[in-house]
Amino acid sequence: MNCIILSAGHITDYESMKRYLHEGDYIVAADGGYRHLTGLGIKCDYFIGDFDSYSDVPDCEWEKYPTEKDDTDTMLAIKHGLLKGLDRFVIFGGLGGRLDHTVANFSALEYLKAHGSCGVLVDERTAVRLLGVGDRFVPILHGGYFSVFPFGCASAVVSIRGVKYPIRRQRLTSDFPLGVSNRITDEEAFEIQIHEGKVLVMECQKD
Repeated sequence: MNCIILSAGHITDYESMKRYLHEGDYIVAADGGYRHLTGLGIKCDYFIGDFDSYSDVPDCEWEKYPTEKDDTDTMLAIKHGLLKGLDRFVIFGGLGGRLDHTVANFSALEYLKAHGSCGVLVDERTAVRLLGVGDRFVPILHGGYFSVFPFGCASAVVSIRGVKYPIRRQRLTSDFPLGVSNRITDEEAFEIQIHEGKVLVMECQKD
């Protein structure tokens, strides 16, 4: 079972986002993310937030927090999902809005990893995951580009094969974007291997 978190960022193509939904998913709306339910054609299992971007009474079990708090609404939703024992998180509406919230959501991926879970941020054309040593990467989007950036560390040692720009035990550093804009050329041989550190892997479909 996946925990689907609906954050308050923009979603313009609900039909394309439905590919991430499956029967039995646990749906958590993070405050203004509740508005996405209608477009996605789903119901909410739980609502959590400070009601600063959604003021009506949700049609599900809900929990209200004060506006002045340490957690973003998305982080509250993640913590709720973890308390429910869920370990796979798909976050809608967490990319492409306010840049500070997008970066906060990258940190949320690291929080999930630190708690033995995995997460992915998705929008209509992008998927972002955090990988560490021993993690296996399977592409979600096809026919586009992907980029690899160290995250939560100054550098990471990475091997990538089956791509236009292969690397072998290359140290990627946070001060130079060497891992940007690669693409798969051989799906059978394709592999990203993390030898040291952690990386954000960003998949981007072509326009």
